[in-house]
Amino acid sequence: MVNTGNKRIVRWSVPASVLIIGVFSLWGGFARRWIADDGLIVLRTVRNLEAGNGPVFNVGERVEANTSTVWQYLIFVARWVSGAELETIAIYLGLILAVAAMVVGTWASASMHKGIVLPAGALVYLALPPARDFFTSGLEWSLCLFYLAVLWWMLISWARPRQELPPEPLVYGLAFWAGLSWLIRPELALYGGLVGVVLIVSTRSWKVIAAALPLPLGYQVFRMGYYGLLTPHTAVAKSAAGSAWGKGFAYLGDFMMPYALYLPLIVLAVAALWKAKFRPPALRSLQTVVYIFLGAALLHALYVVHVGGDFMHGRMLLLPLFAALLPIFVVNLRTWWAAVFSAVWALVIVVHGHPVDRAAYAGKLTVVDERDYWTDITNRQEPPRRAEDFLGMDLMNDYEKAVQDLAAGDAMTFRYIKEGGQPSWTTVPADPERSDPPTVYFLSLGLTSMNAPLEVRVLDEIGLSNPLAARQPRIEGGRIGHDKSLGVAWQIADSAVDIDSLLLGQDKDSAWQARTALNDANFQKLFATYRQPLTWGRFLENVKFSLTEGRTLTFSSDPGDYLQ
Repeated sequence: MVNTGNKRIVRWSVPASVLIIGVFSLWGGFARRWIADDGLIVLRTVRNLEAGNGPVFNVGERVEANTSTVWQYLIFVARWVSGAELETIAIYLGLILAVAAMVVGTWASASMHKGIVLPAGALVYLALPPARDFFTSGLEWSLCLFYLAVLWWMLISWARPRQELPPEPLVYGLAFWAGLSWLIRPELALYGGLVGVVLIVSTRSWKVIAAALPLPLGYQVFRMGYYGLLTPHTAVAKSAAGSAWGKGFAYLGDFMMPYALYLPLIVLAVAALWKAKFRPPALRSLQTVVYIFLGAALLHALYVVHVGGDFMHGRMLLLPLFAALLPIFVVNLRTWWAAVFSAVWALVIVVHGHPVDRAAYAGKLTVVDERDYWTDITNRQEPPRRAEDFLGMDLMNDYEKAVQDLAAGDAMTFRYIKEGGQPSWTTVPADPERSDPPTVYFLSLGLTSMNAPLEVRVLDEIGLSNPLAARQPRIEGGRIGHDKSLGVAWQIADSAVDIDSLLLGQDKDSAWQARTALNDANFQKLFATYRQPLTWGRFLENVKFSLTEGRTLTFSSDPGDYLQ
């Protein structure tokens, strides 16, 4: 006779696990809600979309400054529907998607078990401070988590059909979702691509391709013709095809060691192997689904290490970790010890947090806890949640006054040090013979751009919004993601600055040389791709450029090299 109490426990263990993870996700993400400077970059593009200027960062310059295509349009639609403040939308839309990802992932993983289930891998992910930090931040990380969780759920549904062949809507829906990966974030094409290959082999139908490719392929053609690039511009700026294994392993250690993350990963791996059956799986099976996610997660993590990691603590490793943990988000009762260990470890990490030495912020920056860094540098007790919160930085003294002067007709604003050592901003007059827009240059692109009108061109010296900077040579040993720097002479040259009026110690001769050098054919070819009016002819030329010079074009940092 079956014990009724046991049946009730089995029936309720899945929703109980989902509820626990959902509540902890909501509480953890809400308690650490904030917005990063990089999150504000997306919002500048949304403002331009609202104003009818297109998906650009600066008016009149077709530059794709965001890595995730879908994320910027989700915020745009949410703004159109709600009319809410952009920062609020970015924070809470991220939180909603992150909680949904944790819930869907837990529910899908629980469906792989028949008995009582207990949260395990989900607790490990939630315990990590950077995981909860990037539930919000204004970046697309929560959207990426949601994408992976839904892909996982759809794959499990595909692998366990109720009939011999899965229903066509499920197969084509899965194919469409797999194809969407490239538009969520380019690295996710690892996951979508593997799923697409498996679907094509299992169905042997061209209809899978017809469902998966039209949207990403259509946008790719648009990207090539509109922006003149094969990838988002951020990949060019950050040299995403480069190699920096040493820094990558240091980045991995910076993420793993503070939390002894290797301990729960070892325990969960043992639990996963406890009853594993090592035999070649059927193509459409739960084993294949697990192998897809584990294989893609491993390749993803290796890619992150290969390119040198990132400058934000943990950020780039969160997605492959989430994907690798999904198959063991929950465990069955036979491996209860893995759930207990995960829970105890998670409690210790949540209480302990991420120890940070803020004294390091005054020196040369490498990898930093981004949320803590911006809380400290903006001189706040709470992390920034609006663009205006960043104006509390010492480096932003007098910035609002400088922006007003630009709107009144000055050409460019510069940072300088006042008497007494206080940083400030000032402007320089424009050359009446030039028509360049008023320009701001600053490394932190989001906070400057969101505190300036759209008529002011906001550029950075590392190249996220600036193709001229993005194609500079990498700085040997530079900070990953920030290892390019466009010299001040080039900045002045590509602006309306009256060089003869410079009074701040800039090298006028170098500025004149750089302005002359910009007449070189290669510079002009690059400028044409994103500054010339978009006609059909320009569109086709951009497609050609994206497939040829646009893939490899770089510039010397010395203007003299173009004056022979």
